[in-house]
Amino acid sequence: MLVGADPLADVPDTDLVRRALAGARRVISVDTHPSSTTQRADVVLPAAAYGEKAGTTTNLEGRVTTLGRKVTPAGTSRPDWMIALALASALGTDLGHRTVDDLTEALAAAVPAFAGITRTALASARDGIVTAPLEAERSAPAAPASIPVRNSYDFRLVVGRKLYDAAVGTANSPSMAHLAAGQTAHLHPLDIERASVSAGSEVRVSSPRSTVVMRVEADATVARGTVWVPFNQPGGNVGDLLDATAPVTDVRIENL
Repeated sequence: MLVGADPLADVPDTDLVRRALAGARRVISVDTHPSSTTQRADVVLPAAAYGEKAGTTTNLEGRVTTLGRKVTPAGTSRPDWMIALALASALGTDLGHRTVDDLTEALAAAVPAFAGITRTALASARDGIVTAPLEAERSAPAAPASIPVRNSYDFRLVVGRKLYDAAVGTANSPSMAHLAAGQTAHLHPLDIERASVSAGSEVRVSSPRSTVVMRVEADATVARGTVWVPFNQPGGNVGDLLDATAPVTDVRIENL
């Protein structure tokens, strides 16, 4: 069951996700917009989007603020918590909640970081409430990885994210869709020359997994011997090049 998740767009190893979805007996997707993942789902339950439901949101700082509903949800879509309650009821379980405020109280009672962040406390906190810091838990040390030496013909692939990409919220917004720049391979200018390609041209980027066509740009901020590619941009899917089991991914860049 996928709740607000589009793993085909969000998970770097796209082939791994394809195989996981193909191997699942049933795929149920709860989402606000159609996506490549909902196209592979057996059942799609439409959820209310931002501004169509009340509740709270927690930012990266840990600050909890309230959200108010501004517009009526479209069609038969409903808040995801209502969908969860309806599914539980269909399976013979009453979770005991009737409103979003009930869920806020339950969260405050069950999750230590949200202790005291009740609907009453939130109503009187104009700037929200910061969750209580928790003691760091011990974790096992990471196993040392064996990093293969890059050969002189390939470039080590570095993948990152940009603020605006092909996420459904951006792609379906007429005023924001153009902000996603498109899939581009960024190479140091000297590596552009070494690869015998031209800045602004389309090139073939190949890994042991797949080949993707994208535009190449000169970027002096990129380290020599590496290629930086933003993730989840319109155009070629860099996720097709990645293998989640490999410590690094080396690619070859060639003219079309």
